[in-house]
Amino acid sequence: MFPALLLTAGSATAQRAPEPQGKQVSIPFVTHGGVRTFEASRDGDGVYIQNSRRDWYYASFFGRCLDLPNATRIGFTTFGGGSSLERGDTILAGRERCRIASIVASGPPPKKIKKAKKPPRS
Repeated sequence: MFPALLLTAGSATAQRAPEPQGKQVSIPFVTHGGVRTFEASRDGDGVYIQNSRRDWYYASFFGRCLDLPNATRIGFTTFGGGSSLERGDTILAGRERCRIASIVASGPPPKKIKKAKKPPRS
């Protein structure tokens, strides 16, 4: 008898962004003054948004949003002109349009690390 030849194909897995932690949510009334403040993530991959009720959310993008870390204001384009910000909607930062991959409830953004002051020269 001939030994059986067993061929197995390894499954190829595409690289993708890590799944967001938490349940997908929408942020209501963003087009009606419902956003209190925002803070970009350090790498431009997402943005922390605080609504008028002081709840924090984290919106991640399909790609980097390079203008966002330097933006002093942002705009929103919602699907169909609705007032809630949801997955697939767009954040406008400078001249860039950043498409939202996910929105989850979040805590406040991490504290920025302050640089130590240089001692005065004598």
